[in-house]
Amino acid sequence: MPSNKHNTQTTTLTRRAALTLGGMFLLTACGSAATEQKRPEGSAGPTGSPSGTAEATASATPSPTLAPALPKAEQEQLRNAITTLFADGTYPQYSLLVTGMDGNLPSIKGATAPADLYAANADTARVPASTFKVLTLFALNHYANLQARLRTRVTHDAAGLYLMAGGDTLLGAGASNPKQVVGRAGLGTLAELTVKALLQGEKPAAALPVYLDGTFFSGPGVNPGWDDADVASGQITPIHPIALESHTVPGKSTASNPVRPDDAAVAAQQAFVDALNTAGKESGLSFTLAERRTAPAEAVEIAAVESATLLEQAQHMMLKSDNALAEVLGRCTAIAAGKEGSGEAAQQTVRQALVDAGVNVENLVQADVCGMSLTDRVTARTLVQVIALMNADEHAEQLMSTFPVAGVSGTLTDRFGAANAVHARTFVQAKTGTLYTVSSLCGVATRPDGTHLIFAIILNDLGGADALPAAKERVDAAAAAIANRSTAPSASASPSAVAASASAAVSTAAAAGTAS
Repeated sequence: MPSNKHNTQTTTLTRRAALTLGGMFLLTACGSAATEQKRPEGSAGPTGSPSGTAEATASATPSPTLAPALPKAEQEQLRNAITTLFADGTYPQYSLLVTGMDGNLPSIKGATAPADLYAANADTARVPASTFKVLTLFALNHYANLQARLRTRVTHDAAGLYLMAGGDTLLGAGASNPKQVVGRAGLGTLAELTVKALLQGEKPAAALPVYLDGTFFSGPGVNPGWDDADVASGQITPIHPIALESHTVPGKSTASNPVRPDDAAVAAQQAFVDALNTAGKESGLSFTLAERRTAPAEAVEIAAVESATLLEQAQHMMLKSDNALAEVLGRCTAIAAGKEGSGEAAQQTVRQALVDAGVNVENLVQADVCGMSLTDRVTARTLVQVIALMNADEHAEQLMSTFPVAGVSGTLTDRFGAANAVHARTFVQAKTGTLYTVSSLCGVATRPDGTHLIFAIILNDLGGADALPAAKERVDAAAAAIANRSTAPSASASPSAVAASASAAVSTAAAAGTAS
């Protein structure tokens, strides 16, 4: 639930992660050309392996003779529909931008001319809430290999064992579960591997201390931009490089009411010690919880478990709007870029990724990388440009698979229920943002003829929790209007076009329900 001042998503969250979305979000409106990708030489993913794709560096300017994203009559219809929605003045602090799939970035080779289809305060910086996570996702793909995994290791020397935090904060307390993102790596499995390795050598004569090495991240765990009430309520929490189930207490947390341990890293360490004592009991081995300590260089690795891929974790972050995970992945992005794993470095790395790609950051203000801070500011244009670059990326399907689908997955599962939005279900794929004073949405809307449009909507100064339901409905209605689905499909519509559109929607919905 929202904190006393503001909050992240309050809708029911389902555990869904789409791995593919068919061809729905390929560059239909932009043509088949994609931007050339090049990663900075020498950069590495969080596991130390070479990183994958990086920034878009193409700089071709679209020809002025190219067709607009929509015919003139449809542009006028779109403008009238959105203008009518906001004509009552209920939301004076709002920004809205709609473009073709090129996002009006001249560096993208598109089939459309770079022109706004609808713009209202598009370059005014607003508080974005969790739509800020889109920037974090973009930077993660820019610097890191999305197929990389984070390793949690155990090293051993004469002094004892060292639990080496490696950035995996989705650890499970029990056995590793290859079918889950949360709990893909389990401390129970790590304990069994550790005991097996110890028994292959000389059996310890006494209880072994288990130290915690958390030096993978640096800097303070709590961001000064976060409200004390949000930290106290658990909407955000001190960030560590190791934790159980995204810095929560397993079995006691829900998406809307996360229960946080006093120290998530120590809680994981304790769970590991407990698992070690269970695994070593029959062999007469015992283990004790020890302090934090940097492992010496001569300590030898004896066991390790690996997380879900960074892509799968990014899907979880976006679908669940997980604030703690966003901060963790931001720090992992900084490490992949060759920086330290601090919150400040994460913010710097996100900004650098945007600058490198040619995104407009003139009015960007960063206080974190998850969107919890009311100090954060971003423009609708920045969000639209980032989403355009994602759709132009060679990994476009993977990146767009992280966005919730209206009425189907993630934080949009229970959205788009009103009469003027329900027909857009499955045809809008977007990241949500919700604080007590903010409702935002940005992503891709698919129109009945198959045209894809990118949009960003940000409403600020809502006045409190009571205003949120109506604000969300207004945002959903705007997205439905962009998709040209404010009403039921016309009876005069081409049967083949309707069938093709329905088929695409079914494929998308099925893909979004696939476990990652």
